[in-house]
Order: sequence, then C-alpha cells, then structure tokens
Amino acid sequence: MPAAILLPFRNAAPTLDAAIASITAQTFQDWELLLIDNASTDDSSKIASQWAARDERIRVMQEETVGIAHALNTGLRFASTPLIARMDADDLSHPERLAKQTEYMATHPEIGVLGTRTTFSTSVEKSSGMRWFTDWQNAIGTPHEHFVKRFVDVPLAHPTVMFRRELVERFGNYDIGPLPEDHELWLRWMDAGVRFAKLPEELLTWNDHAMRLSRTHPNYSVDAFFKTKAKWLAKWLHRTLHGRPVIIAGTSGMCRERARLLGAEGVAITAFTDVKPRIVPGHGFIPHDELPPSGKAFVVSFISQRGTGDRIAEFLVSRDLEEGKDFILAA
Repeated sequence: MPAAILLPFRNAAPTLDAAIASITAQTFQDWELLLIDNASTDDSSKIASQWAARDERIRVMQEETVGIAHALNTGLRFASTPLIARMDADDLSHPERLAKQTEYMATHPEIGVLGTRTTFSTSVEKSSGMRWFTDWQNAIGTPHEHFVKRFVDVPLAHPTVMFRRELVERFGNYDIGPLPEDHELWLRWMDAGVRFAKLPEELLTWNDHAMRLSRTHPNYSVDAFFKTKAKWLAKWLHRTLHGRPVIIAGTSGMCRERARLLGAEGVAITAFTDVKPRIVPGHGFIPHDELPPSGKAFVVSFISQRGTGDRIAEFLVSRDLEEGKDFILAA
C-alpha cells in the first residue's frame, strides 16, 4: 500500500535537509512526501524546492496561516494514498520505518493508528523530563495500553505515526484551536473506537531542542493539555459510569482544580481520596485503603508527580480494581 508522508516546516533550514534525506533513504519506496511550507522566511523553502526538483515523489505546498494544525490539514487535502504518515522537520526516520509500518498495517486491519518507539536525542542540558517521557511512551505498546494511558499524556510520538486516511474522512482532521493538536486528535479518534498500537522497534530519532514547539508554544502547556483531556474524559465517563460515583485521587490544590474542570464538563464528583486525610469542602473523603470494591465506584487520579501514577495503578490493582474499568490515570 502506498503512503503519503506529511512534513510541515517553518524556518527549519538547519534540520530540514536531513529530515527529508531520511525519507528518501527508506527501504520502502512507494511513497509521496508532501512538504508543507508554513510561511517560512529562511532558506527552508529553497531546500524543499531543491528536493522536489530532484524527486518527482516530493511535492511542496504552501500554507500561509501559521500553525502546525493548519499545515497538516493542508497536507491532508492533497494526500490521496490510503495510508498517511507523519514526519517533523527536526527528526530523522530510520531506514526501515515505513517498510515495517506499511507491512504491519497491511496485516492488521483492526489497527487504525500505528506508532513506533523513538530514540531520544537532545541538545538541552536539563532534559530529564523529556527523556523520562520518551521512556514512558516507549513502554506503551498494545491497543489496550494506549487506551488506558490516553489521559496521562500523549501515548505515542506524533512524528512516528502512520494512520489510515479513512479515519480523517470518518472522524475529522486536526483541530486548529489553541490546544495540542495531536493529543486532541488521538483522544477524539479513540473515543470513536479507533485502535492504536506501537511497533517495538525504535524507528525514529526524536530530536529534543530548546526551540521545539512542545517546549515553547502555549498550545502545549499543562493547562492546554488538561483542558483537552477534561473534555474527552468527561465524554467517556458519561457513557461508562452507569450511575457509579466518581472519586478523585489527590487532594492538592492542582488536583482540586482539575476536579473542578471535570465538574464543569458535567461530571459529578462524589468524594476525594488520598494517603493522608484531608478535608475538601463540599465533598466527602474516603481513605485510600477503604475504597469501594470493583464495579461500585470509579476513581480518577489527578496526582501528577513523576512515576507516582504507576504506583497508584499498582495499589489499585492490588485491591482488585481494573484500569480502564474501575479507575483511570489522568495526570
């Protein structure tokens, strides 16, 4: 099956040439590369045009409205292949990436979106958080893992994905609002029942640097992510609670604020739980070791300290609660 690769760029002259070269070096050759110039003012446009002149599979198009979602939607309008892949102008696809992804998609029709593990590279001195995040993503592989971890953070790296074009036609393209466009798209598609998976190989080098959008743009702030998550978490809870009370794990000010945002989406919060008793005005408190049994309530954890989520999940599972059925991690 042929694939179209969407590669938006804006003022990416230092890295664009290598990113494009990593696509032309793929062992799988039945592709078209759509380079979407998002109002660049440096030599990026020249670099892109030079590649297009040398390879008829490479096309350059313009999107003057600044924003990666705008650029990606422009690329989607021009793409005609049944498979769509993503690529960023500052990353490198490994030679076997497209071959392995197209083969998997051909043999697994039940999967709509397929990512890969990533090799983390950084030029930022203080990057332990991004490295931890990459390790966290790399540990998620199965459709079930992607589904139950979807409210923690983005469960797969955007530039690694390949998805079926029909999903765009059925469930919509990238939202151009002030939000993380990839996470919103994945939450919306998962809400519609699309299954996600990840190849076990590291097939893209994810280059972290000080000017990466995820570090600098307000669309990727903690608040923007949580407002997006709250909307889709609430939609899912409305369908799945069946009258069960909602208990929030975490009583800090941040957890209370996130509970308030969830409540603003119409989800009634019954009580809070934590390892230490703490009064939350207007709500009950349930000690963490006295939580109701499976099927009697639903726990939403907003505790966000690094690594704490896994320990919370282990504790709740030890009480015979099932992730995705009796509780969800959302921070």
